Amino acid sequence: MNDQPKQKNPMMTLHDQFVDRTEQFKMALPKHIPPERFFRVVMTAVQMNPDLIACDRSTLFLSSLKCAQDGLLPDGREAALVPFKTKVQYLIMVGGLLKRFRNSGQFRWIGADVVYEGDDFEYFVDETGPHLKHVPSYGENSDRKIKCVYGAATTKEGAPFVRVLSIADINKRRAMSRASREDAPWKQWPIEMMQKTAIRVLSRLLPMSSDLDDLIRSDEDLYDFEDQGDAATQAIARSETATGAALDHFAAGLPKEGEQVTQEEINQANASVEDGNAGGKPEHAPPSESVLEIAREKGRQAKAAGHAKKAVPGEYRTAARQAEYDAWLDGYEEGDAQEH
Repeated sequence: MNDQPKQKNPMMTLHDQFVDRTEQFKMALPKHIPPERFFRVVMTAVQMNPDLIACDRSTLFLSSLKCAQDGLLPDGREAALVPFKTKVQYLIMVGGLLKRFRNSGQFRWIGADVVYEGDDFEYFVDETGPHLKHVPSYGENSDRKIKCVYGAATTKEGAPFVRVLSIADINKRRAMSRASREDAPWKQWPIEMMQKTAIRVLSRLLPMSSDLDDLIRSDEDLYDFEDQGDAATQAIARSETATGAALDHFAAGLPKEGEQVTQEEINQANASVEDGNAGGKPEHAPPSESVLEIAREKGRQAKAAGHAKKAVPGEYRTAARQAEYDAWLDGYEEGDAQEH
């Protein structure tokens, strides 16, 4: 007769460990998501990917708690729990980003999609602003080539924002993502990850509340900004982290025609750049192409909105950001050329 005590099922043990932390999760979750429901979704995620249960258990709890704090469910649509080596990382999916943007009350509409060959797609900017038209062909997508990916939004005041990314743009950002390796989300959900990338890039232009800004920045954890062999990829990485805070701080709106930039705004811009250089970066390091493209896009939108050419944003009026100042003027002149 075997007197060995029967071992508890690992899934049951994990469930009990989550239940022991009910109060902690209850404090983190929004009121409409009870901890019991959240735990059921986590357990389903673990059943779908057993590698999670073999990872460092503390990282599974921490990633789950981060997901709860953001008010999302790790169901593969809003968010996902991703094994990376021996740790679990929390990945925000495009559905989660869009949910948070839509619930913020700051936007009339926001979305992202993939454009295939055969779709009716048009993007242009005129004197009223950027315009986007996308009519899918509704054919079988698996064998059709992807042309581009876009993110678009309209604020509650009616201001339109659009970013269109080529496949090369998407692949550069994918190369930085830890989620692209092995069998992680880029292989499991490639279309969703492309859409999410478009929303991430679009967010650099959008006026956002602090909680949305924190949500975008928390997603930076899954991007590997070191050990990248491609110089262009490293440039994108630097621009989306070190200079992201300075860009976002001033992205809420452009100066109106005739509005003067104050000395205080110039000092704030200088302070933002100095903060970014605190880690020992060169004081006048050349900006990456993605940073310059952001400046050009702001210039195009300023022209489309009817702002004067002299209304260059205050953050670009420093010696350290002369290249972005020039890029803004280039974008403005591109918009001017389209009118003639």
